[in-house]
Amino acid sequence: MTTESAVRLKRELRAVEYFALSFGAIVGVGWVVILGDWLNQAGPVGSILAFLVGGLVVLLVGLCYAEMIGRLPVSGGEIVYTYEIFGVPTCFATGWFLALGYMGTTIFEAVSVVWVASTLAPRIQGPLLYSFNGSPVYRGSLLLGLGGMILITFLNYLGVRPAAQLQNALTYSKILLVIVIFVVGLIWGKFSHLEPLFRRDLHGSIWPGMAGVFLTVPFWMSGFNTVAQVMEEKAQRTSLKSVGSMIVLSIISATLFYCLIILASSMTMPWEKLLKLDLPAASCFEAAFHSPMLSRSVLLVALFGNITVWNSVFLSSTRVLFALGRAQIISKQFGAVHPNSGSPVRAVLFLGVVGCLGVFLGKGAILPLVNITSSCYALSYVMVCLGVIAMRRRKISPAAYQVPGGVLTASAATVASALVLVLSLYQPYRDAGQRVPLEWWLIILWAGLGAVFWYFARGLRREISEAERRAMIVGTETSPAELRT
Repeated sequence: MTTESAVRLKRELRAVEYFALSFGAIVGVGWVVILGDWLNQAGPVGSILAFLVGGLVVLLVGLCYAEMIGRLPVSGGEIVYTYEIFGVPTCFATGWFLALGYMGTTIFEAVSVVWVASTLAPRIQGPLLYSFNGSPVYRGSLLLGLGGMILITFLNYLGVRPAAQLQNALTYSKILLVIVIFVVGLIWGKFSHLEPLFRRDLHGSIWPGMAGVFLTVPFWMSGFNTVAQVMEEKAQRTSLKSVGSMIVLSIISATLFYCLIILASSMTMPWEKLLKLDLPAASCFEAAFHSPMLSRSVLLVALFGNITVWNSVFLSSTRVLFALGRAQIISKQFGAVHPNSGSPVRAVLFLGVVGCLGVFLGKGAILPLVNITSSCYALSYVMVCLGVIAMRRRKISPAAYQVPGGVLTASAATVASALVLVLSLYQPYRDAGQRVPLEWWLIILWAGLGAVFWYFARGLRREISEAERRAMIVGTETSPAELRT
């Protein structure tokens, strides 16, 4: 293994695999268990409208990512962008909290895989071992989560090709199954089951419920930014413009997926009765059409989605640590690349260990992890959108993919992302009765740990010049900010 600055990751990913990574990272397992909550808040049409508007906001952010990857197509994504525009301290802070978000998502997927698996095979949970934060942890669930984490770690240790092949197989299998589910729901369902179209509050208003669903959309649509973490592994024949198009396509496809699954499920039976079912997105098909096979197909889609998100996010998290380590912002051991597989092996093993430890927390850690992850992603969105504005104003040479509308679109994306960030921090505070919530304490703890890492790596950062660091991060000693048109 080596940590030489000249070492780069293998270039093997095609456009179709970038779509699989992005779409696979967006659509996971959450929609199966949360569909009833969406309908209860806003009704079927209200939920669909909330997702269409929320998807539009995420699309604006995705356009900014598409432009940035065209300008700086190397591993690290947000780390690279913030380094070029804002410098090392901001680069570290962004990368540090992004790593927290990725790790939280990885642990969430490891724990939540049991939700679907235990429904498909109820005996899999096994005996009770202990409880954490009021939630039980079972032996079978623990072993399943640990086994999945070890498998994902092993695939990523072997290199990006095995991980991408798994992603392709599961993502496109998931899409085929979803098409069958949509066709059944839309053809044999009834539009009359959508009545009432909206859920109204005590004052007869539809807006509070729609707003509640809208505020969660950025979380359910997160994951497209995994593409930015593996740009250095783009195959030579894959154009930067095609990769940017895959980000846009994946966001549009995911928005349509959520809207259609709400519509198809709500048409199977009167949607207010659907709320009484366990796992309504799956159970409604069995209850309406007396078809356990359809119900199991929905659960299989959810299981595939769980694994694709898990794999994509784990892959991305290793690239964040790799980029920070290669630039000697944190320990340069994280920048080590295996000579045969071309994977950032020490980053892979480190996150594999952290993920396995997180599995022991069980479902009791789910809600805090979701809230923290939302904040971390929103912060990274703000920084990337600001980066696009800064590069446009500095008149950098055009990127392979440009944001339609330029600075105006990027500014709208910045404001929307900042709003999501503020709300994601405020909501736990409100839910905790205006007391400091657990999420805030965990964020403060992580920030304090980051300050310790930053302090003890000060000598390491002084060992190289900024020109050398730029070569490690960007691949050239010349800053794009110096390349005027």
